[in-house]
Amino acid sequence: MSFFEPDYCAADLEVRVSELLIATADASDPAVDQAVHQVLRLLREQHGMEAGFAAEVIDGKRVSRRLEPSERAQFIDEQAEPLELAFCKQVLRAKVPSGCYVSAPVVLSDGLLYGTLYSFSFNPDAALELRDLKKLEMAAQLAARMIGERRTQRAAASQAQPA
Repeated sequence: MSFFEPDYCAADLEVRVSELLIATADASDPAVDQAVHQVLRLLREQHGMEAGFAAEVIDGKRVSRRLEPSERAQFIDEQAEPLELAFCKQVLRAKVPSGCYVSAPVVLSDGLLYGTLYSFSFNPDAALELRDLKKLEMAAQLAARMIGERRTQRAAASQAQPA
């Protein structure tokens, strides 16, 4: 996806995604948490999906960080589960009915996999196109950049504090 494509609308996505990313690092600022839900809601609504969420991978477990489910899809925020039981693995093994599932990895600049942004629906949607995946990938790339910046800021702040 390019900034010059006719369906690209930066006004709705960029500001909210930058706020989302700060919250998905490890902070729990209530104002930012609300922004997280707004971004995930925007992504979910644009894709016409049942839910959208961000997850971090920690010690072989997927931790749901921020959720924006519809009434049909219920999740527990901050829920940790082994990657083997994660929704994406279950969809691939056909143990969970999923009509439509879109995800994008959040890879930090050092190559470390932070986690994933997900969006899914129980109903098939033939209207989803490559551009919808590209929007999610763009949000994941921006998330990775902001998470990396946030970690750098925290590391600098902790080094600046006297021992």
